[in-house]
Amino acid sequence: MRNDDSFEKLQRLYEQGFRCIRYDDVKDEKMNVYLKNFDNEKSHSMEITTYTDKAQIIDYINRYNLFK
Repeated sequence: MRNDDSFEKLQRLYEQGFRCIRYDDVKDEKMNVYLKNFDNEKSHSMEITTYTDKAQIIDYINRYNLFK
């Protein structure tokens, strides 16, 4: 997966019912995002490497959780 597709992929997964259950973000290293769909018990993980993608994804996850 190319990094420039990471945000769009996360949005598609959220539209399919997946939710972030955890993310590991180490400064200046990759970030792992763990998602789960509680309706069908499927899980998915993503690896994010760029600072811009990390910031955009963390913001999306936090905003989504705030409004739900």
